[in-house]
Amino acid sequence: MNPNVVSEEYLNLQKAIINKQDDLRERFQAVLNLNLSKNELNGEIPVLPQLKGSPVPGELYRESIKEIESVLSEQQPELREELSRLTANLTDEDILKWIKESVTYNTAYFQTFADKNELSAWLPHFLAEQALRPFMHLLAQACRPFINEFEVMGTCPCCGEPHRLGKIENKGRKFLYCPRCETEWKQRRLQCVHCGDDRHEHLFYITIKEDETAKLEVCETCNNYLKLVETKKLLEKKTAALLDLETIHLDFVAQEEGYGEGQ
Repeated sequence: MNPNVVSEEYLNLQKAIINKQDDLRERFQAVLNLNLSKNELNGEIPVLPQLKGSPVPGELYRESIKEIESVLSEQQPELREELSRLTANLTDEDILKWIKESVTYNTAYFQTFADKNELSAWLPHFLAEQALRPFMHLLAQACRPFINEFEVMGTCPCCGEPHRLGKIENKGRKFLYCPRCETEWKQRRLQCVHCGDDRHEHLFYITIKEDETAKLEVCETCNNYLKLVETKKLLEKKTAALLDLETIHLDFVAQEEGYGEGQ
């Protein structure tokens, strides 16, 4: 299979969005103080759903939406009118609702919002999710001192995103890497990240000839998979979000072979 299944245009859009998210994270870090105490958290549950208050202030989220809108408008001029109409009509109540529903990844809510406002079906949720990411990155930074002590099965210990990406670093060390919040944490080399099975005969790997940097780790017990990237073979350091996108061909391979949720 050709690993270049994502268009160059879409890759450039995502890279521009990631650069903007990095800028926003640095900007918001100066005014947003996330003080987390490990002792007040349950180490078997992701951090995000345990928080008593939202880590996303409404005004800063609106600012993030406008900044992501500007990137989309610049990269895809045909969306300018629709984006302008969308963001101009967002009320303060909408903003708070968007925060809540994007945190829980409520696709049904955004589909209804798009239908109600005569917008492209994908646009509200895409904009809401991309605007949320800088805050997820800041949460991940706050969790970094203790995140390796958490033992959460099947999802990111910071934001709760299902596992789908890992990396093998020097000396064969295995880390999981979350494309949503950019958290990375240590993982046992021979253990399924979804069900915990550590019998090596139940784990195997699928590679494709055209891609020397990544492979699939497949579990016969739960029928699920993980994309693994060998970082020593990469020419540059990349974010989890970008690696996830660049390895989407492996998702197609896994699904064709009958692996993954719902297979």
